[in-house]
Amino acid sequence: MTAMSVHLYCMLPRGSGDSGSVPDGLSGIDGAPIRALLVNGVEAWISNVTPPRAMPTEGAKGQQLISGVKAHDAVVETALDMGATPVPARFGQRFNDDDACRVALEQRVEPVSRVLTALQGLIEMTLLVTPSTRRMLRDLEPAFAGAGVSEPDEFEHEPLGPGRTYLEFLRAKGAAVSEMRGALSRLAERITTAVGVFVRRSAEHETVTRMPMLTLSHLIERGAADAYRATAAAVPTGQELRVLVIGPRAPYSFCALPNTATGSHGMNLAD
Repeated sequence: MTAMSVHLYCMLPRGSGDSGSVPDGLSGIDGAPIRALLVNGVEAWISNVTPPRAMPTEGAKGQQLISGVKAHDAVVETALDMGATPVPARFGQRFNDDDACRVALEQRVEPVSRVLTALQGLIEMTLLVTPSTRRMLRDLEPAFAGAGVSEPDEFEHEPLGPGRTYLEFLRAKGAAVSEMRGALSRLAERITTAVGVFVRRSAEHETVTRMPMLTLSHLIERGAADAYRATAAAVPTGQELRVLVIGPRAPYSFCALPNTATGSHGMNLAD
């Protein structure tokens, strides 16, 4: 028999009812129905998760992970759309059963409640600042040119060998990336200054891609989302940079429990 576990999606302020506020028919990972777990003043949204019967291939694992993250986030965003601001749980937190999840929540219910109270009425907006295709191609030009250098070196009076050519390529590429990062930082500063009137808290995220980019999240009032978006869009970017404004979203970047490592992927109750 395959063991079943409980997946935690998010936490909300507990309503007046005894059965929670989960909408009828809401499903999560693998289509499992979402249900509410009530602990003091907190309502946690959870579902059962059954591991696959057979060991999946690496490709299948990756697809399952992507599907799981999307399903997790969809449940959290459904909670946000209902009016209250949920505290999203970090993806992948699993408990043996409802009782284990209840115990984990009971042990931290006071700090969880304080975070929930502090976040009510607030949402997260994210700025993704990237080079345009035009900028990326322009910055690659010196790297390509360096890879094909055939002029004599003025000191050695000999054509560049493969090793030297490769070093020149790396140098040119590094200079282009450094220049691009500087341009991204300057644009992000201008936008941050422009939207500063709306911002309660901010968080900068570590880049996980090879392409230079800057990702900033801001915690703002829910009612200010449209004004925030319009203000960010009004900042000139030029033809070589671009800005994507994402949100409103649940405050993944601003719900770490006190005295825990600040994270950007939701609250952690499993440790």
